[in-house]
Amino acid sequence: MAQTKLVVTCKVCGTEFELPEDVMDGEITSCPTCGARYIVKLAGGKAVLEEFKGDVEDYGE
Repeated sequence: MAQTKLVVTCKVCGTEFELPEDVMDGEITSCPTCGARYIVKLAGGKAVLEEFKGDVEDYGE
């Protein structure tokens, strides 16, 4: 069974981009064009982007 590709649209610049197949609900993602950050919400096999408010420390960098 092939997995459906999750394509979302940036609410800031309108760029459509594909989410990784292993994306998880609540994961933070960024638009590859403008860098706007979103929280991924998964429901019913679809992905919705919610505006990310706040800062996250990235200890890996």
